[in-house]
Amino acid sequence: MHHPEPGERSASADEERAMHENEELRGWGESTVSRGLVHRVEGTAQLAELMASAGGRGETVAFRGGGRSYGDAALNTGGSIVELGRLDRILEFDSTEGIARVEPGVTIAALWRMSIAHGFWPYVVPGTMHVTIGGALSMNIHGKNQYKVGSFGEYVRSFRLLTPSGEELRCSRTENADLFHAAIGGMGLLGCILEVELQLKRVSSGRLLVHARSTRDLGEAMQALDTSQADSDYMVGWIDCYARGARLGRGLLHLAQHVPAQENPDPFLSPARQDVPGRAFGVVPLAWLWPGLWLTVHGRAMRWVNMAKFYAGIREASRPAYLQTHGAFHFLLDYVPGWKKALMPGGLLQFQPFVPKEQAHAVYTHIMERCQREGLIPYLGVLKRHRPAPFLMSYYVDGYSLALDFSVTGSNRERLWKLCREMADHVLAHGGRFYYAKDSVLTPEQFRANHEPGAIEQFLALKARVDPKNVLQTDQWRRLTSPVQGSPLIARAG
Repeated sequence: MHHPEPGERSASADEERAMHENEELRGWGESTVSRGLVHRVEGTAQLAELMASAGGRGETVAFRGGGRSYGDAALNTGGSIVELGRLDRILEFDSTEGIARVEPGVTIAALWRMSIAHGFWPYVVPGTMHVTIGGALSMNIHGKNQYKVGSFGEYVRSFRLLTPSGEELRCSRTENADLFHAAIGGMGLLGCILEVELQLKRVSSGRLLVHARSTRDLGEAMQALDTSQADSDYMVGWIDCYARGARLGRGLLHLAQHVPAQENPDPFLSPARQDVPGRAFGVVPLAWLWPGLWLTVHGRAMRWVNMAKFYAGIREASRPAYLQTHGAFHFLLDYVPGWKKALMPGGLLQFQPFVPKEQAHAVYTHIMERCQREGLIPYLGVLKRHRPAPFLMSYYVDGYSLALDFSVTGSNRERLWKLCREMADHVLAHGGRFYYAKDSVLTPEQFRANHEPGAIEQFLALKARVDPKNVLQTDQWRRLTSPVQGSPLIARAG
């Protein structure tokens, strides 16, 4: 059993002053902005005192991990935002069984850098390694293997939850099971995660075998994902959203498999060998690329970039499969430091509908054609395969997701939000769902339609039990639960 040293913590005078300042915060897409009182806490006592005092004053509190939710899920205008990044200790790791016990501010990066040398990798990782474990649990994130292994929450063995009423509860599948299944994917609205026990996956190699496959249209891409499930451990598809007609939805799939180690010991089971590359072609620092990306986005050249990528993909798919490290395959959003600067000043809006397999092709065709007609075309489309998940506020379906990234400008913002809300109505009418870490646009009516009958009422009942003064709120939660046709979906207690 390996017990990492917790280390000493001492805050400087400057750090003490920064622990609670009124600051401007943004969603990760940079298109949602808020101001609030930011608290950088370092222990349970601070958390409990902060929530208790907020409840006594009728104020609100929101939790923030790595700040990787695209919209307003970790913003709280005019209220308190508790940043949990300093609660970042790996408390214990069983290097035989692959079980980690961590604080909520530990990042995916810190977790895999610790575990890979022991031959373990997290079961579920997103496209960036800078998501915190507390945030991953609260949003029940997914990776490129959700169709096969499920969502992040399915590998959480237990967690400790501090509620606004001051209770500290252990939650698992057998203890406080209702809170366990509601807090996973519960948007941080039931309490603060203090500690998580997580199961990791044993890997024999630090690399994956990656196959590229070019697809001529959306139907071929979806069929390829379906037929490749059994033989692929990870799958992801890039979609050219500019292509029209018979080429609509053409793209490039990457299918990856775990492989046995090529050497014993495998030198790639090392943190230093797993990080994403720092240079393009081994020469140009990737941090230098964002100004070129800015010119591409603002110079209206994305249509030609997508076309070039598609034809380059045909060549890539004609070559043999290749070996790639876990880090290089998974963390595409970490390749170019500062890449979001290319989308400033307006930032980006991501719209990611999850649609059952029977309706997905028609719904995604409708969405892409509608975007083209409106002249609001996503510069990036990403297609994945999914399966349902056993949590109260789950958004997963037996089907697909299509993540669409739109560049936001001063002139298109209002039209873009209107378009996405109209497309959301179409998605929900066909049994689709939305993911709150990516949401910036859903209305209260759409929130109701996003869940199975009774799920929201059950969640609200649990929230009233553990948070009777409704202390825990975010800008997103208020947007989703504001009065609907004169009847409040959620009433403030206290």
